[in-house]
Amino acid sequence: MAFEEKTIDSKLVYEGAVFNVRKYKVTAVNDQVAYRDIVEHVGGSVIVGIKDDGNIVMVRQFRKALEKTILELPAGKRDPGEDSETTALREFREETGYTPGSIKFLTAIHTSVGYTTELLYIYLCRDLTPGETDLDKTEDIDLVEIPVDEALEKVMSGELTDSKTVVGLLFARQAGEI
Repeated sequence: MAFEEKTIDSKLVYEGAVFNVRKYKVTAVNDQVAYRDIVEHVGGSVIVGIKDDGNIVMVRQFRKALEKTILELPAGKRDPGEDSETTALREFREETGYTPGSIKFLTAIHTSVGYTTELLYIYLCRDLTPGETDLDKTEDIDLVEIPVDEALEKVMSGELTDSKTVVGLLFARQAGEI
């Protein structure tokens, strides 16, 4: 059975707008003491939006952590008191302008269990009605509509590497939704 670390102490070392960082002092195997830096994140929602013509609605935006522009599924963090479905509907409309007529929960994923609490809920949306985007003042997002097979080819070739996008597309395909 895997050893379960016990918290000896924890300290908030960074408090930010998107996440916090907490340093944990823990008991580790063989009576050792270890430290764990954990990113505390409120989580969010990801949307696999399918247009009537079968195209996937995606967004292209610059990601500072990677120092490049990437293609990904629309997503965003949960607002206080908001459930994951409400987050999905709000973020999809804000980023793409589309309002879904139907929404279906697909799965939830922990994005990186080694250092963050982030949990993302992935939804499939159909019957999309176009409208206006409502981007944050600091956002610059290009809307991209791409055929399902082309999106899946980009996943399999390694061109799409964003984990929420890879999981969302592959899960939707495996579930027979796309």
